[in-house]
Amino acid sequence: MFQGGGALVEQFGDRIAPTDARSFGEYIKAHDERLRGVAWAVVRDPNRTDDIMQAAYEKAFRALSTFDGRSQFSTWLHSIVYRTAIDHSRYEGRRRHDDLDSLRNQGNDTGDAASASIGRMEMESVMEQLAPEERVALMLVAGWGYSYDEVAEILGEARGTVASRVSRARSRLERWQA
Repeated sequence: MFQGGGALVEQFGDRIAPTDARSFGEYIKAHDERLRGVAWAVVRDPNRTDDIMQAAYEKAFRALSTFDGRSQFSTWLHSIVYRTAIDHSRYEGRRRHDDLDSLRNQGNDTGDAASASIGRMEMESVMEQLAPEERVALMLVAGWGYSYDEVAEILGEARGTVASRVSRARSRLERWQA
């Protein structure tokens, strides 16, 4: 159980929430990497990710009193980060689409290090072409090991929608590898 610096922790069975700034900060430090991964999967930019995380953490802290324990606190927090990232992405109105074909045609025969670099560039390009919702669903399921039900709760979507997004993302990745 999370117990932040002697601060009181409200307990809802196995659903807990930090109740003050110090315990909230400790919780955030412990979970920042996963939460940041959600924002990164949507916007794919470190500066925008930082902006999103700041906004999401502020929203979550201001809304602590609304956490009712129906879900795990981490699920609640992931959903705030996700919604903030999606809202930010829509507001910015930017989606980069690199030309995958031009990357594939760049000298793959220039040595192992260069080929590995090209491979990473191609993979990044494929990931960029996925819709943000597909990237996040894939990252949460395949990258972090969340169940479809957990991801559905985080994203506020039906389980079938999550499964469809993960399937589409995996299909695109398989076509890239072919």
